[in-house]
Amino acid sequence: MMLKHYFLNMKIKIASRSSKLALKQVQEFVKISNISDYELLNITTEGDKLSSEGSILFDKANFVTDIEINLLNDSADLAVHSAKDMPAKDTEGLEHLFFIESSERRLSDLIIFKNNEKFKTDMILGTSSLRRKMQAKFHLNAENVISLNGNIDTRLKKLNDGMYDCIVLAEAGLHRLDYLLKNKNYFKLNHITCSGQGVLAVQWKKGSKIGELINSSIVNKSIVELNNQIELEKKLLRKLDANCNSAISLHASNGIIKGEIYGLENFISFNGTNIEQILKDIDQKGGLKLLHEHN
Repeated sequence: MMLKHYFLNMKIKIASRSSKLALKQVQEFVKISNISDYELLNITTEGDKLSSEGSILFDKANFVTDIEINLLNDSADLAVHSAKDMPAKDTEGLEHLFFIESSERRLSDLIIFKNNEKFKTDMILGTSSLRRKMQAKFHLNAENVISLNGNIDTRLKKLNDGMYDCIVLAEAGLHRLDYLLKNKNYFKLNHITCSGQGVLAVQWKKGSKIGELINSSIVNKSIVELNNQIELEKKLLRKLDANCNSAISLHASNGIIKGEIYGLENFISFNGTNIEQILKDIDQKGGLKLLHEHN
């Protein structure tokens, strides 16, 4: 059954952040779910406020919590998020489904240059992510990694204004906004990224009829596998007591989890199929200590 058949006489209220990328993500969801009549609730989250103030020391869950409140108090029927912003611990009273519009998941980070040039270790590199800062240090030998915040347009403007020589952004967001067609001054990094990168999430109130309809409307074999992968990643993050802003890279595929944990002066790699064994491996390598060096 299509969602529009159930909500034939009413608009579906969809809550989202108001950035250009967030609105594009809503468009992707309504396209694959065949929703034609909906009302968009633009929410300015605590994360948006902190980011606009120049703060970088906050959990990415701050981009989600204010939207979730609108689901819990029935101001919205659905919410659409970036999966990487979803906390490892689920919010009581809500359910979600991870999805992507196409079969191709864009996992990578890109390093984007102001001019057509190659990376040099003394370049001023901008990123707000602790994980990306540590990866730039350990994998690129970057010497000048400077904090960068704001939405994609803001970050690209700061690059073009000469505040940075290069910046790191997610390939998925740039692709959704067609920026890769306009800018060829970039190359793809081979680093493992964060849990949920390149994926979207739709969320609803537990017990709502719309949840059943979402599952019947967009779930297929690849979506089931995608959800299994990300839930496996989230389970490990919960066991590690890590959050969206921890210095950890993580990716699960075909039941195999691989990742890295970054400390101030060192990092460790891990992989495996059994979470308990992975935790022992991380502990033996000193990964738990590294994970908390940034606190």
